[in-house]
Amino acid sequence: MSDTAADDLQAQIDALRTENEKLRAQTLVLEDETAVPARRASGRWRAVVSAICIVIAAILVPVSIVSAWARVQLVDEDAFVNTLAPLVDDPAVQALIVDETMSAITAEVDFNQITANVFDGIAGLGLPPRAVQALDLLQAPAADGLESLVTQTVTRVVESDAFADVWATATRAAHRALTTAATSDGGGLVVETPDGVGIQLGAVVERVKQNLVDRGLGAAELIPTVDRVVIIGEGDTLAAIRTGYAIVATMGWWLPVITLALFGLGILLARRRSTAILGTGLGLAIGAATLTAGLSIGSIAMGIVAGDLDLSPTALEAIYQQLVGAMTQTALVIMLLGVLVAVVGWLMGGSRPARSVRSATASLNGSARKQLSEHGLDTGAFGSWLGRYRVLVRILIAALAVLWLFAMRPLSVGEIILVIVVALLVGWILELLQRRDDAPVPDAADAGADAGPMDAGPMDAAAASAAASTPEQTPKR
Repeated sequence: MSDTAADDLQAQIDALRTENEKLRAQTLVLEDETAVPARRASGRWRAVVSAICIVIAAILVPVSIVSAWARVQLVDEDAFVNTLAPLVDDPAVQALIVDETMSAITAEVDFNQITANVFDGIAGLGLPPRAVQALDLLQAPAADGLESLVTQTVTRVVESDAFADVWATATRAAHRALTTAATSDGGGLVVETPDGVGIQLGAVVERVKQNLVDRGLGAAELIPTVDRVVIIGEGDTLAAIRTGYAIVATMGWWLPVITLALFGLGILLARRRSTAILGTGLGLAIGAATLTAGLSIGSIAMGIVAGDLDLSPTALEAIYQQLVGAMTQTALVIMLLGVLVAVVGWLMGGSRPARSVRSATASLNGSARKQLSEHGLDTGAFGSWLGRYRVLVRILIAALAVLWLFAMRPLSVGEIILVIVVALLVGWILELLQRRDDAPVPDAADAGADAGPMDAGPMDAAAASAAASTPEQTPKR
């Protein structure tokens, strides 16, 4: 091969190589231009799915609270008794039991006729006419006195400590009957009948009758056995009760888990974690507030229900409040938790106020740790552990604060404030006890991108930590 031919071949090879490089560059540009819309489309779908998960979870919040409460009442016998047993100490409920018991007695016993029979028997003994006239004058007061004596005895029995024990025992027996999806056999005070849930008065009347006999009032023997149930709420058929029990027992356990899982999934899928956490907090707060409002409306509706059932509105209100009190307190705790989560989500965001708060908190904690170190404070291995697992420590503090709120129910505003202040104070102290090297404090404008969670406060640090771990969005081309 001549030199000319070799040069021509080399020139062709160089030309092909150059063309190949151009084609490769064009391919890379096309792939990049195709990948950017794909990433954007993927990000949009993640945002949509994240929003759907959070919205569904927020809707399930009130349902989860109610189902969890219902499951506890149905499955836990002690919880059921602790809910209903205190009702017997409420004056309005006691008055309701006394009134209904006396109605049941007077429906079976005619005190005027009993008194008339007794006085007629005395008059038949051959008393003088004036004595017979005196007996006639005393007949009506005697009948009223007999009825008053029975009323006093009923009241004394209902208000006694012994009756409270009877009520608690009967309530426990009624729960055992409900757990077997069967109606009470009449031996309890709170029973489930085909017509609904009611109070069995037979045991009350029998106790009153025995008390009167023990006091020497022989006329009490004339009081017959009373089989009467005061319906305090409409019920379903036995088959419906069995189905409802199975549904509540299952969903009461799984529905809260599903709700929390949806919130967590929404946060994990979100393009912006701070926005998802803010939405989660608002969802918790709004869902719990909705339940609280609904229970308040139900309290107002008790007056209408009392009129339909011909019962004391005060007593029925006391029963309703005793039943929903635990749910209301749970909703308040969750609403407070939601507000705190929303605040954390806002602090994690990129707004100028949020960045300023993170920067100021980081600067304050960094200066405080430096001063403590200069004064000889050395937390050693414990401080190193706090610095290494600071996020875990903050989560534990938040979890313990929530458990403390649940344990303190029923809650007052002062108790809620106390728990928040103590949790923040403990978290801040543990932040200052951390042993680590602080990074230079960034400017407020750059704090959102550079401020690490190490320098943040007990709540703000957790926000900064999650914000720092959020992946950057793909820049627009």
